[in-house]
Amino acid sequence: MENLLMKYFEARIKNENDNKEPGPVITISREYGCPSKILAGILVDKLNSMNQGSAPIPFKWKWIGRELLEESARDLKVDPKNIDHIFNYQERSIVDDILAATKKDGSYKSDLAIKKSVGKVIRSLGVTGHVVIVGRAGVVITRDIKKSLHIRLMAPLEWRINRVMNSENLSKEKALSLITTKDANRKRFLEYYLGQKFSIQIFDAIYNCEYFSLEEIADSMIVSMQQRKMI
Repeated sequence: MENLLMKYFEARIKNENDNKEPGPVITISREYGCPSKILAGILVDKLNSMNQGSAPIPFKWKWIGRELLEESARDLKVDPKNIDHIFNYQERSIVDDILAATKKDGSYKSDLAIKKSVGKVIRSLGVTGHVVIVGRAGVVITRDIKKSLHIRLMAPLEWRINRVMNSENLSKEKALSLITTKDANRKRFLEYYLGQKFSIQIFDAIYNCEYFSLEEIADSMIVSMQQRKMI
C-alpha cells in the first residue's frame, strides 16, 4: 500500500525550500460520542469538490487519523502495536512500563518519546497543509499556524450515551463508563501538549452535534475558511 503520508513529507521539504506559508490546516477535537471522523470525510469531500475545474493544486485535501500511528511508529523505528496505547489515549502502568523496558529488541519507547514523535508528525503535516487532523491534540500543536481552523464537537451527555449505546451495542451504564474514561484520557493527552489545564477557549468554534447536522457543520467551517483566506 502506498504510504499516504510520504507525499506530505516530500511536499513539506519542497514547501520549506520555496518558503511557502505553513498550512492550511484544520483540526477537529471532540467529546467522545461525537462523530469527528464522519465529519472530516464530509468536509474533505466538499473541499475537494470545490477545486474541480479550478487551477491545479499540489495535492487534494485529506483527513488524517490513525495514519499518524504508522508514521510515528516509522519515526521511532518500532512496530505500531508497541505505541498503540498512546493512540488510544492510554498510558502504561508502572509494571507494564518496567516490563516493556526489559525487552532487548529495541521495541521499547517511553511514553514521552512516543508523544514527542506524535507531535513532530502532526506539526509536519500542519506545516505542509491541506490536511484535516482528527484528534491527537492537533489544536495545540498547530495553533500558531496562521492559516488554521480549530473546532470542537460537543453534545449533551444523554445524546452521547444514546449514540454510544447504539454504535457499540452497550448498556447505558457501560456507555456512560466508556464515555467518562475516554473523555478523561483525551483531556489528559491534550493537557500534556498544552502544558496547562484544558480550556475550550483554545478552539475557534464549538458545535453542538445534537442541534447541528454534520453537513451544516462542514458548510459553516468552509465559510470560516473562506473568511480566513484558507481556500
